[in-house]
Amino acid sequence: MSPKGRVLLVSAPWPLFNRPSLPLGALKGYLKKTLPSLTVDSSHFFLEAAHALGFERYHQVSQSVWRAEAVFSALLYPQRAQQAESLYAATLKKSDPAPSDFSELVNQVETASKNWLNRIDGEGLDLVGFSVSFCQVTASLYLISRIKTAFPALPVVVGGSSFSGEPSPDLLRAFPWIDYLVAGEGEQVLEALVRHLLKPARETDPPELPDGIFSLNRPGGSKPRFSQMRRLNDLPVPDYDDYFRLLNRFDPARRFFPTLPIEASRGCWWQGRDSGGRFKGCAFCNLNLQWNGYRTKPVRQVVQEVDHLVRRHEVVSLAFADNTLPEKQAASIFDGIRALNFDLSIFAEIRATTKPSTLKKMKRAGVDTVQVGIEALSSRLLKKMNKGVRAIDNLCLMKHCEAAGIVNAGNLMLHFPSSDVDDVAQTLECLKFARCYHPLKTVSFWLGLDSPVYRFPERFQIRSIFNHPNLKKLFPVSVANGLRFMIQGYRGDRKRQYKLWRGVRQEVRQWYKAYEVVQRQTNGGPALSYRDGGRFIVIDQHFPKAPVNRHRLTGTSADIYRFCHTPRSLEQIAQRFKAFNTQQIRSFLQSMVTKRLAFVENDWYLSLAASKAWRSGR
Repeated sequence: MSPKGRVLLVSAPWPLFNRPSLPLGALKGYLKKTLPSLTVDSSHFFLEAAHALGFERYHQVSQSVWRAEAVFSALLYPQRAQQAESLYAATLKKSDPAPSDFSELVNQVETASKNWLNRIDGEGLDLVGFSVSFCQVTASLYLISRIKTAFPALPVVVGGSSFSGEPSPDLLRAFPWIDYLVAGEGEQVLEALVRHLLKPARETDPPELPDGIFSLNRPGGSKPRFSQMRRLNDLPVPDYDDYFRLLNRFDPARRFFPTLPIEASRGCWWQGRDSGGRFKGCAFCNLNLQWNGYRTKPVRQVVQEVDHLVRRHEVVSLAFADNTLPEKQAASIFDGIRALNFDLSIFAEIRATTKPSTLKKMKRAGVDTVQVGIEALSSRLLKKMNKGVRAIDNLCLMKHCEAAGIVNAGNLMLHFPSSDVDDVAQTLECLKFARCYHPLKTVSFWLGLDSPVYRFPERFQIRSIFNHPNLKKLFPVSVANGLRFMIQGYRGDRKRQYKLWRGVRQEVRQWYKAYEVVQRQTNGGPALSYRDGGRFIVIDQHFPKAPVNRHRLTGTSADIYRFCHTPRSLEQIAQRFKAFNTQQIRSFLQSMVTKRLAFVENDWYLSLAASKAWRSGR
């Protein structure tokens, strides 16, 4: 029999305000299914805070993790507000649109928090759960401390990526307001905890905690086992109703059309366990600590969820929350979404190994923006990062995004530890060929807790690792030094890295400016494209503030150029076009490279012009 009771699930600032919390939606949907007599309320408080601050002010604060954490740190530790303010001010760059009035900002979020806290019926609740991810640590801790002050006996459980990995008793000792900590995934654990809390207490033999829960004060909680669902097949559709109820209470002039999070998988198929002193997965990544392995939902289940959520909430903007889409099922998923006949706008994160044919299917289903895991345009550096691709592969997918009319919001990571002058030189050379595509956003490397770089520091010229110094401005020294936080500091070659990559940052700035000019010239079309005339192709090459440079390739030259629409080795090309010797083929391809119509890497060639036929769906 399902126990009766009431649970409140909370997501604090500072996630993206224009989309409901996927963790809350997934947890509420699951609890409603498994405990139908339980009342589950989900509070997307971050949306309420964004409305109180103004959506643009909220957005600008949320763009920096240190900026966001500093605001609630000033409330959590009012005697240390000056340190928090200094950290906030340090994040403001010249001409930064973020609010500079820190005290006013703190007062605004404090007022919004008090209004929210005053509405909580603590006496009528059996449990409060907080999902804590990036930028939500100090906000969650502040709200929890206020809840426990008002309702000391009300149990509080926390989980999420910010508290992933092996749970530590030090965390609960540092923040005694937290009663339970989830180790791993939340659905089954939360269900078991609710059953545990609502079970009649035995006088002499209190029931033990379920697997996946850590607590200082309960038997069975000293050594929690990692817990997660074996399969995702039985997950119900996420329940976002509470988010939309809150949104619909706003004045009509303050409402907006949200983006719905969709989940097709959990974990990362590229990541794996360390073996024999080697690691799998991207060297810098620590995004999958709350999961063990990689699991996918069946294609039909994903398509049905899209159908249900779009119809229920009458929203056509979707965002796949997967760290990387399932490569084997992706094409079928987007075929299924396309068959729904919705006119959607979809975002997804993908790897550079995504097939062009899959990208076409994504575009036809409504994908208009992707974040390709580019990270580097140097094959030497990509190998150090363990990305599993080459620079030529990254350029290939950038080209196909351009051809399809899909915006690639990928990143170019600077300052990766152990990168050297040769990595930078390769990057600068590759940038000359990448300029015809949508620019990448430069981001600086940061050391993530339990990432491969963290676990194998000596391989990346890191001499020592410690909690990031900024944490001492957010927390008392005893907390900042005593706990392991997701963002780590380190000593290594940091100063050298900032000098090394200065030129790349400057080149990317010029890339942005040039791309904007060319986009105006082409009316949003590709800077480098070709039209196919059968026995010939015509290539249009645009440069900023210059007439179009037009090239015609005929016969075998056109065939070779088409054949290199994906990276091809010189050997493969020679095998395909046996009527010509290797030197003739190399000479032709080198002429294409000289004109920046093709890219070469270790005798592998890629034609760079985007096919005009792609955008028309041919």
